[in-house]
Amino acid sequence: MIIYPAIDIIDGKCVRLTKGDYSQKTVYSNNLRDIAASWVEAGSKYLHIVDLDGAKAGSTVNLKNIIEIRRSFPNIFIQVGGGIRDTNSIEKYLSHGVDRIILGTKILKNKEFIYTLDKATRKSLAIDIAIKNGALAGDGWENTENEDVESFIKFLESYDIEMFVITDISKDGMMQGINKKSIDSVLKFITTRAIISGGVTSKQDIKSILNMNKEIIDGMIIGKALYENKILLSEAINECC
Repeated sequence: MIIYPAIDIIDGKCVRLTKGDYSQKTVYSNNLRDIAASWVEAGSKYLHIVDLDGAKAGSTVNLKNIIEIRRSFPNIFIQVGGGIRDTNSIEKYLSHGVDRIILGTKILKNKEFIYTLDKATRKSLAIDIAIKNGALAGDGWENTENEDVESFIKFLESYDIEMFVITDISKDGMMQGINKKSIDSVLKFITTRAIISGGVTSKQDIKSILNMNKEIIDGMIIGKALYENKILLSEAINECC
């Protein structure tokens, strides 16, 4: 089970939002490289990076900042999401050595976009399954769509998608623990692999995820709980070993 420490970026700074709300922003550092270094020094071999400016604008606003992190830590697995809406953006990240691309809004609004990508590229993707008030959310989690969750996942799995990121937006940044019922409601539709995100606040949350479907769950993303020292990254990693 993998722990993915999160680095969310706005204006070149490391931030955390509450429930994905851009008006509820806390800045934790002006130096993204230092934040990445702190997680690597704590034992992480993985980073989860989100371009929040990009997610809202629909473009790769923080591409340069993210590529600088990639170059600084060449041996770390890095997955990136936020504002990736075309093949050119995907190719840019992959050509600079980003290991996995997370797509959300683009696929949610136009799932046929998957047809334009070759099989090798699809293998490098994860799809964001962000749940807001029971519906799939995009546009920086600000808007929801009417797409059926089950059929959406089945369609994507049929086109070689092997990884999903399940996020309960109502729990993201709230420091109130995970919503196991919400996670299970999505997890039951997935036959490939999934990463759990949103609300991981304590060791008990980590243990709860470890006790869920181990055949499906690849790992979990932890953000605010790390920045607020509610969870020590080294302890979280040890818990999952």
